[in-house]
Amino acid sequence: MKAAYQAILEAERAAAEKKPTPAAAKPAPSREKIFREVIAAVSNTTPMIEPRPVSITPQNQAAIERAIVDGAAQLAENLQPDLDDGFIVGFDFGTSSVKLAVSQPYHADNPTKAMPAPEGLQSFGHPYLWQTALWLAPKTGRLSLYPIPGAVTLEGFKTGIIGAHGGELVRPDVNLTRVEAAAAFLALHFAHFFGWYRQAKPLGSAGAVQFMAVNIGIPVAAHDDARSFSIFKRIVAAALELAPFASRLTPDLVRQTHSRSPDRLPEGFYLVPELTAAIAGYAFAPTSQPGSHMLVDVGASTLDIVAFNLVGRESIAVFSAAVELLGAAALDSALDQQLSAEDFKRACDHEFEIVYGRARSPERAQDGFHAAYRRKPVQLLVTGGGSKTQVHDRFIAEMPTERVLGAAATIHPLPPRAMTDMSCDRSRLLLAYGLTRDLPDLPEIRLPSQVPSITPTHRAEPSFIGPEMT
Repeated sequence: MKAAYQAILEAERAAAEKKPTPAAAKPAPSREKIFREVIAAVSNTTPMIEPRPVSITPQNQAAIERAIVDGAAQLAENLQPDLDDGFIVGFDFGTSSVKLAVSQPYHADNPTKAMPAPEGLQSFGHPYLWQTALWLAPKTGRLSLYPIPGAVTLEGFKTGIIGAHGGELVRPDVNLTRVEAAAAFLALHFAHFFGWYRQAKPLGSAGAVQFMAVNIGIPVAAHDDARSFSIFKRIVAAALELAPFASRLTPDLVRQTHSRSPDRLPEGFYLVPELTAAIAGYAFAPTSQPGSHMLVDVGASTLDIVAFNLVGRESIAVFSAAVELLGAAALDSALDQQLSAEDFKRACDHEFEIVYGRARSPERAQDGFHAAYRRKPVQLLVTGGGSKTQVHDRFIAEMPTERVLGAAATIHPLPPRAMTDMSCDRSRLLLAYGLTRDLPDLPEIRLPSQVPSITPTHRAEPSFIGPEMT
């Protein structure tokens, strides 16, 4: 019996050795790994945001040129800001479009108007969104705000700056970097705006002759990073120096001017955190509430997420912020490179986890953001035209739930109706509207680097659960 039993064991052992061992299942890649793969895939691309025009009407060309010549002549006089009774320009420099508005502060009803964009240059047909693109005519070497026969399109320059590729050529066949192209673009728009303002008189009799301030919005994360902030300061400084020559800009002139531009802003020109502008209208509305907030701004190329506390509708403490190339056009770029929509959403989730995880940590603002300790939900504010994609819509929908931010209705802030004369999606003008406020009237902001960490108290802390963390 013993020998027979031993023979059975040996037979079973031999059979087991012949049977192939099943391959061990590969662990799923971490969300951080997916995030890095997505960012690497889109960071040095120029996403096709929308088809570019090949021509505009002669009437629109003439109107743009008249405004540029007029504005260039004004700026050649070295205009100084009128701090007592000047108008304020709000300049929302977006990756896909620019939005400009002007207000007359401290007058009845604080009149504010958005600048229309010419037909043919409107972004996705919005009457107040001007495509973020330049054209270069090879024969004349002239840079223009509108397409010229035979001209090449320069685009994606702000996207490249956000992606830390501002020093690279805007396109291989044009000897102009992305930061230089951005300076040329702003120079043309500075000249055009001042010419348009004097000719169109959008504020009527209330409008001042001289400007008080030009407020240009940049992401909170860029404002809080010394290197990024310096890059934008030099772009603005170069743009203002170039503006008097806007009707005859060439790549050589732009390169030379930017190379010597100082690391300081011209008088009357300011770089303002977009967060401040985005919540300006919301903060002073009677329905706004003090406390913990998350702002999610989905643009064409970027996804900005900011965790902040609104104190008495008068000041903002930013606990954490991030801006990544995870906007609507970046999604298209990722899909074109065979990345899945689900992986792109996981990358968005990872950015959210970084910002929210930092805000709800014991060292920052645990009592206001952590689900176990907060007394009320975190208020979610959503802006940006890119938020309507299926991926971003699903990403945002997971936030206002009990296990994440808490169950509170999402708010989509809007500027006042009187800002526009044409029917449009006013939410796209929120930043431009906020940027037309006088800086002392904006909520005071403390950036993440200015908010000191606190010594956490020792108490049990449940594990963090964020969007899609199931």
